[in-house]
Amino acid sequence: MGGGGPRIFVIAGEPSGDQHAAMLGEALRARRDVELMGVGGRRMREAGFELLYDSTQWSGIGVVESLKRVPMLLSVQRRLVGRLTSSPPDLLVLVDFGAFNVRLARRLAGGERPPILYYFPPRSWQRNADYRGLAGIVDRVATVFEWGEELLRAAGVDGRFVGHPVVDRIQPADAATRAELREELGLAADDLVIGLLPGSRRTEVLCNGRVQLEAARIIAERRPGARFLLSVAPSAPDELLTGLAGRFGPAGRVTTVGGVARIVSAADMVITACGTATLEAAAALTPMIIMYVGTWLMHVEKRLRRFDPEFTGMPNIVVGREVVPELIDTRATAPAIAEAVEHLLSDAGALAAMRTDLRAVRDRLGEPGVSARVADMALEMLGR
Repeated sequence: MGGGGPRIFVIAGEPSGDQHAAMLGEALRARRDVELMGVGGRRMREAGFELLYDSTQWSGIGVVESLKRVPMLLSVQRRLVGRLTSSPPDLLVLVDFGAFNVRLARRLAGGERPPILYYFPPRSWQRNADYRGLAGIVDRVATVFEWGEELLRAAGVDGRFVGHPVVDRIQPADAATRAELREELGLAADDLVIGLLPGSRRTEVLCNGRVQLEAARIIAERRPGARFLLSVAPSAPDELLTGLAGRFGPAGRVTTVGGVARIVSAADMVITACGTATLEAAAALTPMIIMYVGTWLMHVEKRLRRFDPEFTGMPNIVVGREVVPELIDTRATAPAIAEAVEHLLSDAGALAAMRTDLRAVRDRLGEPGVSARVADMALEMLGR
């Protein structure tokens, strides 16, 4: 802990938020002696946060899965509100996880509360998000997509575009860096390496992981030299992934790897579920196929909600056009994914064009130094 510096309390309820909050904590510590407390996961703990609650298993996919967690989350939220009002920190930072964090901010409004900085506002990926609900309950918002600042200010919220922190963590790998990473992973420099990124939640790993591994088996039959790197998620034990790889993947060709950044930097291309991993691949300029398979309950929920966005993958959303193929729901079959991979690998021009498009995506994510800019915003709020 810090030596009596300002107390900053950070709440992150999802694996990606845990990563972003950890990077923010490191940037804060680099600038000032601060005490870091909050709610998060392994990465925040490693960054020096004292965690009141571990949120590794908090986030769910879809309404049904999320509803199972509601009683526990309401109980935790009630205790957090009591803690934040009885012993308020010098600053409260909320990171994404809107269903929980917005309600917490609302419960704190109207009373004695700490100043609140919202980092990654809810629905930040939506170009038409309505932020009127944040007006009056938070003091400042750091948004990670360029369209967010205008939406926030139109809603009466003090918002600022800071960029997306993937550009801090991941740089396009040159040949030497890629070769070094491959050597660490037991791969040859000239191997065809394909990353498999099924997602960060257990349900995603089970649904997407199986289909990705089945696609890998088909690809391996066509390309005997191909090797595959399977991402290990914090919320899914390594033995789960090893078991899936043994049952559905090509025998002896799959290596489990902790950390998406290492995979996207070492791979020639990736098969990735929707989410932050698509931006991590884009930041590395690594070609990709985006896919997503949900549970049958999620399919029912999407139909009932008539949820049918033009694009699901973040690279396509960022530039407003399809630069990466998307295979979602019923289209996300192992043969279809394998065919999309084969089509891309067989067309050098298409690969080069996608890398050019991914450079445009990366440029739209802002300049490096994102965590530092958010840390400066936080310290400025302390100064007030």
